[in-house]
Amino acid sequence: MTLEELLALASKGGKKATRYQQQSTGYERNIWVAELAKRLAKGQCQLCIQPAPFKNAKGEPYLETHHIVWLSKGGDDTSENTVALCPNCHKKMHIVDDSKDVELLKTRCQQLLEDLKL
Repeated sequence: MTLEELLALASKGGKKATRYQQQSTGYERNIWVAELAKRLAKGQCQLCIQPAPFKNAKGEPYLETHHIVWLSKGGDDTSENTVALCPNCHKKMHIVDDSKDVELLKTRCQQLLEDLKL
């Protein structure tokens, strides 16, 4: 499809978005598991190993917690299954879900927890 065809189709839509309701499932998570993952990461994404892209309103590096094995797939809400990721890598994990990245995160998570116990 050309850009002109795409523009024509986009112009045909109304200005107001259609509203709809949907049902979703949420999980009550352990806030301490999430906080531990962020602290162990020390402001660094555990997938790309880059610094957090910005600071939150409290001045802390902004990272998002991610369950390596998703809760929706039976993963546990534990420190052994939770890492801190930058927003881009977090979105990548939910869109691509590359098995190599999953294994890498498992290894990095295990190493961070082992280092904590030393």
